Amino acid sequence: MVQTKKKRPVRKKREKKKEKSLRLVLKYFIFLFLLGTVLFFAYQCFCVRQQPEQKNVGIAAYPKLEIPQPLPNRREQIIFHTGYTVSYNGLWRLPNWVAYELTRSETRGAEKRSNRFVVDPQIKGASAANKDYLHSGYDKGHLAPAADMKWSRVAMKESFYFTNICPQHPQLNRHRWKELEDKVRDWANVDSAIVIVCGPLVAEKGTKTVGDNRVVVPQGFFKVILSPYVSPPQAIGFIFKNEPDLKPLQTFVVTVDSVEAITAMDFFSQLPDEMETTVESQVDAAYWGLLP
Repeated sequence: MVQTKKKRPVRKKREKKKEKSLRLVLKYFIFLFLLGTVLFFAYQCFCVRQQPEQKNVGIAAYPKLEIPQPLPNRREQIIFHTGYTVSYNGLWRLPNWVAYELTRSETRGAEKRSNRFVVDPQIKGASAANKDYLHSGYDKGHLAPAADMKWSRVAMKESFYFTNICPQHPQLNRHRWKELEDKVRDWANVDSAIVIVCGPLVAEKGTKTVGDNRVVVPQGFFKVILSPYVSPPQAIGFIFKNEPDLKPLQTFVVTVDSVEAITAMDFFSQLPDEMETTVESQVDAAYWGLLP
């Protein structure tokens, strides 16, 4: 009698195939889960590294951080422009101060310099004019530089308003003042954004004037700079005489407190008191790359 070969049940084959498929599906979902976990943590790490780009403090947290406190004993008309704010002094035909924020992206603008100096249409009263500077021996020195306004056609145009201009000795305007303007753009690139306030230093008596409009010639200039988005925030001040001086830029470094004492102005008052006291009373020269 010939024995027939026993056949393996079809059901068992199907069950094994089904079991194998389930294992593959399970492995697939485990792989997706692990991949998602890795990507999630990678994204979190990326975000943490990008924190310096975010405006954790500064203008975002303290509105009008760049605007000094009002000047009760000085003529002052506050004018808001696209790229800067100015406190205009009609008696001097000069700004008391010019303030603005400069961001990393704004330093990369491509707008061309206009070179058309005009009277600010918003001022009340007298203004300087081009003829006042003719043969005066002084440059039309920008406070908010045109090179900081390349991000906007309107901002560039407004940077040539006479409310943003002072009689400045050519050697100062074209050397140390320009060098500091270049540094400011470098710092804005590194720190994502910085805040700048600058203006003329005018003596109460014995002031020189130029032109028919009797534009006051400043004895000097100040500039204070705050980097509010780094931890801890950093600030630095500069004082220049309105005369030729080619000493290294770090020679002109002072604290913000020192500038406040000279100008009788109050800068960065929107900061918490403790933070303001700290940043204005000291300068980390190494941070700014201005070691002696």
